Amino acid sequence: MKLEHIVIRRAEFVAGSKTKPEVDVFVQTHAKRMPLNLKKLKPRQIVWMKWTSGPIVAKSKILSWHEGEIKNGDIKYARELTIGTNLFSLDKYWDYVSKKKNCFFVVIRLCEEEWLDKLIYPEIKNNRNSWIYLDTEERKRLWLSNFSPPIIKNESGRNIPAGIRFEVFRRDNFSCIYCGRSAPNVELHIDHKVPWKIVNKHQIDNLVTACKDCNLGKKDKLI
Repeated sequence: MKLEHIVIRRAEFVAGSKTKPEVDVFVQTHAKRMPLNLKKLKPRQIVWMKWTSGPIVAKSKILSWHEGEIKNGDIKYARELTIGTNLFSLDKYWDYVSKKKNCFFVVIRLCEEEWLDKLIYPEIKNNRNSWIYLDTEERKRLWLSNFSPPIIKNESGRNIPAGIRFEVFRRDNFSCIYCGRSAPNVELHIDHKVPWKIVNKHQIDNLVTACKDCNLGKKDKLI
């Protein structure tokens, strides 16, 4: 069995366009040990991208990886390994890591990123780890078998299903429709053109991609 992997990401931090994702890096640190079992990593292995509490939306392949130890808060080498990537909040992340003083890190670079034609809704909903090894047939089945999307019993709830959020982000090229900014410069939100408290539904034609600043600044105004 060829080993594959799952990487779990927050949807609002993902960059990309209609044609492909642009999140070709994964970073993890641990205070006492190497955060991943590097012996399980090989170039060209498939990595599936799952959104937190949502579906698997994309896949890529491992290009390379680097590991090391950060001492006395010196993050220069580790940080340089992520230069040129579009994942939101990496600067804040490295600033946070520098305050840990001493820790181990791994940086995985990915390639051949592509959106899935059909989203995968795993049987497993959540996992405490952000990198998962699909190292058994049962684990692969649980994560990659395409179960039915969750039924929305209360359509008027404020939480927008992750599958709908993906469709809106991708339609809008993962850019704020108001100011044009995109990751890694901003955190992306979903905004209701006609305020939610008026329509009480998450209709895709009423949803748009907005950066955090524009979304919070707009509040319930009609634009």
